[in-house]
Amino acid sequence: MNKKELILAYQDNLLEAMLNKDESALRKLIHPEASVFGSAIHEFEKGIENVLHYYTESLALLPDDKKVHIKSRQFTDLNNQALVEQEFDIQFTLEGKEITLLTLRQTALWTRAENATQDEPAWLLLHDHTSMPDHLGAFETISSNELLEGNLNLEFETEKLKKKLNKSLADLKIAQQQLIQKEKLASIGQLTAGIAHEIKNPLNFVNNFSEVILELVEEAREEVRRGTGDGEPASENQGDDAELANVSNPDLILEILDDIEANIQKIYEHGKRADSIVKSMLLHSRGKSGKPVPTNLNAILDEYTKLAYHAMRAADTSFNLDIKTEFDHRNPLVSVIPQDISRAFLNIINNAMYAADEFAKSNADRKPYLQISTSFGSKNAEIRIKDNGAGIPNEIREKIFQPFFSTKPSGAGTGLGLSMTYDIIKMHDGTLKINSEPNQFTEFIITLPLNNKEKIL
Repeated sequence: MNKKELILAYQDNLLEAMLNKDESALRKLIHPEASVFGSAIHEFEKGIENVLHYYTESLALLPDDKKVHIKSRQFTDLNNQALVEQEFDIQFTLEGKEITLLTLRQTALWTRAENATQDEPAWLLLHDHTSMPDHLGAFETISSNELLEGNLNLEFETEKLKKKLNKSLADLKIAQQQLIQKEKLASIGQLTAGIAHEIKNPLNFVNNFSEVILELVEEAREEVRRGTGDGEPASENQGDDAELANVSNPDLILEILDDIEANIQKIYEHGKRADSIVKSMLLHSRGKSGKPVPTNLNAILDEYTKLAYHAMRAADTSFNLDIKTEFDHRNPLVSVIPQDISRAFLNIINNAMYAADEFAKSNADRKPYLQISTSFGSKNAEIRIKDNGAGIPNEIREKIFQPFFSTKPSGAGTGLGLSMTYDIIKMHDGTLKINSEPNQFTEFIITLPLNNKEKIL
C-alpha cells in the first residue's frame, strides 16, 4: 500500500471512529498535539483530550442508522506531512428512504508518526478543519456547540417526523381497510335485488308444492274414509294389506302418496337452493378472509352470474343480456377462499355486464352478451369471462388494476373492484390477464393453481 492509499485509509478510519464515538480508535489516530478548528472566533481546540471531546460530543450526535457518502476527495503529498480535503454527506434511513442530514467539508493534515511500531499507525492527524454549507451554498465554519445544538434539534425534529409519518401510515391503512369493507358492502347492496329474485323462486316452489301436498293429503283422507264405509279410517290392528283392501281404490292412494313424495323432494331441493344462496351471501359479506377449502368453481360462477344478472334487471328493467356458459364437466374441487374468489368473479362479471349493456345502448344492432367458460388442466384451472362491450384501450390497460382508477362515470363506481380482484387472484398464486379489441370485446383470463392450499393458508 503506497503513502496515498495508506493515509486515505486512515482518513476513512478516522471518520468511522468519529461518527461511532469510538474513543479508543480515535486515540490511535490522533497526534498528542493535534488541534481542531471549529470557528475562527468562537472555537479552537488543541490537545488530544480536547479534540476527542469535540469529536465524541458534537459530530457523533447523529441517528443510529447513519452512514457516510463521500462526494469528493483530494490528496496532497507534503513529504513528511499530507493534506486530505474531502466533502461528504451524512445520511440516515427514514421510512425506507435515504435522507441527507448534513453535508460537510473536511480538511485534515496528517503527519508522520515518530517511532511508530508495527501495530501503530504510521501517520497521525495533526489538524482538522470541518465546515458545512450556509444558506447561500458556500461553506462556513461551525463550532461544536452550534453543531451540538443543531444535531439535537434535528434529532428531535426527526423523531417528531417519524411519529407523524407512522401515524399517517396507520391512518392510511385504516382508511384503506374501511374503503375495502365499503366496497364489499356495496357489492352486497348491488346484489340485494338479485338475491331477492333468486330466493323468491325456490320459496314460490316451496309454497306451491306445499299447497298441492295439502290437497293430496285431503284427497287421500277422503278416499280412505270412503273405503271404510263409516267415514272413519281402518282400525289400527289391521295390517297394511287389510287397510288397502278396505279402500275403494288402493291404486289411487298409492299414486297420491307418490305425488306427495315427489313434491316433498322438490320442496327439499328448493329449500337447499335458498339455503345455498343465503350461505353464499353470508360468506360474501364477511369482513375477514377465511381459509381455503375445496370449492366448486363452476357452481360459484353460475350462482353469481345469476345474482348479478337479476340485480341489474332490478336496477334497470330495460337491461337484457344473453348469458352463455361453457363449463368444463371435469370440474375438480379447487382449494380457494370461497368468499374472496366469489368476490373477484363478481367484480369482473358486473363490469362485463355493465360494459356490454352500455355499448349496446349506443349501437342499436348490437346484442349484448356475456360468455363464461372454465377448463381444468393437470395443474391449473382457467376461467374466461368475455363481453362484447366497447373494449379497453391499450393506453389505459396497464392502469385498469390500479386502486381508484375507473372508466365509469362519476358516482357509478369506486375504482376499487378490479384492484381488489387482482389482489385476490395474486393471493391465490393465480394470474389475471386481459385480452381486448376496441369496439369488439374484452376478455378476462384467470388462472388458478389446483394444488395451492398450503400457499395461501
